[in-house]
Amino acid sequence: MGASRLFNKKQPYYLIAFRILLALLWTQYTVMTFVRAIVQRIPYVNIFADYIVPVAIVLALILSIPWFIKNIRGVDVLLYLGLVILVIFTMVVFKNNVETIEEQWWRILISSAGFYFVGLSYSHKNCSRDIFWCSLASTVLVFVYQLFKIRSGVVLEEDNMYVAYNLLPSAMYLIYYASIKLRKKYWLVAIASALTMFVYGTRGPILCIIVYLALYLVHRFSKTTSKRKFALILIGLFALAIVLVYDDLFVKLASLISNIFERFGFSTRIFDFYVSGDVAVSKGRDYLTNHVLEAIAKNPFIGYGFTGDQYLLGVYCHNLIYEMWCHFGVILGSLFLLSLAGLTVVALLKSRSNKKIFFFVVMLISMIYVKLMLSGTYTMEPYFYFMLGIFVAVNRKFYKTRRVKSADEEVG
Repeated sequence: MGASRLFNKKQPYYLIAFRILLALLWTQYTVMTFVRAIVQRIPYVNIFADYIVPVAIVLALILSIPWFIKNIRGVDVLLYLGLVILVIFTMVVFKNNVETIEEQWWRILISSAGFYFVGLSYSHKNCSRDIFWCSLASTVLVFVYQLFKIRSGVVLEEDNMYVAYNLLPSAMYLIYYASIKLRKKYWLVAIASALTMFVYGTRGPILCIIVYLALYLVHRFSKTTSKRKFALILIGLFALAIVLVYDDLFVKLASLISNIFERFGFSTRIFDFYVSGDVAVSKGRDYLTNHVLEAIAKNPFIGYGFTGDQYLLGVYCHNLIYEMWCHFGVILGSLFLLSLAGLTVVALLKSRSNKKIFFFVVMLISMIYVKLMLSGTYTMEPYFYFMLGIFVAVNRKFYKTRRVKSADEEVG
């Protein structure tokens, strides 16, 4: 299934519209950014540059409504309304959070939480190839633009966290796609996308990729080798990790790569961290962690309300667990975290019979949970809600004793 299938007459218009909607959403911070920039340079038309992507998304959304209706249930709408009520309740009870919520309500309830319904309606069978091409286009365009910036004299001395995290879903998907296709051309693309992440000098996205590859290798070896060989492989991987952390040879290698990156103008931050031995150190996050833990200790039962950490710190606390505790208190926050963990485990267990869906779930876990433990906030992370929608859809699709869905309604 490629671009030629976009106008397949066998597919209803609303499924085609949903595929277009998903492509627009997947590339809104990568490819669509370049589209907007090009339109801004066209005389007379440039006044519409900021409206092109939003209007296209709205039109695709409207045309996709029948597809959403097929996949969304009443309980899903109630869950979304529950979030809306939570936001309103916070504004009434926690007055200090009103300003933050008034500034961010669109990003929270529409741009982010709306992705839950996209995840519920996602069809891997119909959309996987689309996302591959969108991810490939995103990675190539962003990397070419970075080269253009360097040629214009810009030296990337610091990390570019914004670009790195915007590109992360595309890079992760290309790696995931290679892991299920197991063909050389896809692995070459995956390796190139992984190396691209090093250009921006941000540790979080690189760790997301490492976690996915580690989980993928562990699962694959556990299925294809004897228990003894599998144990030896795990020991070998652990030994390699120790060597990577402590061996001078790899420090020298990182120093060499850093020099090469510096020569081409790329950020050397990630390699400098490794050479100095500070790859796991984050003084900025330590400051946030210390302050949010102090705040939680002062008010452990009620918390500070939705987005409370942003009121206390001026920024989100960069840790999903502490964020939940800060928002809802330790008891209720822990219940939310346990529910999230339970939903994740169920999605993993129930997708085991379908390799494509299973590793897609693993990819989302590696990307979202690792990111939210290091950066970002679940309140405004679109892919967090997309992941929740996928998990719920997986739970409904597999091992359910109910009527068989039509092919167009299948999750996978």
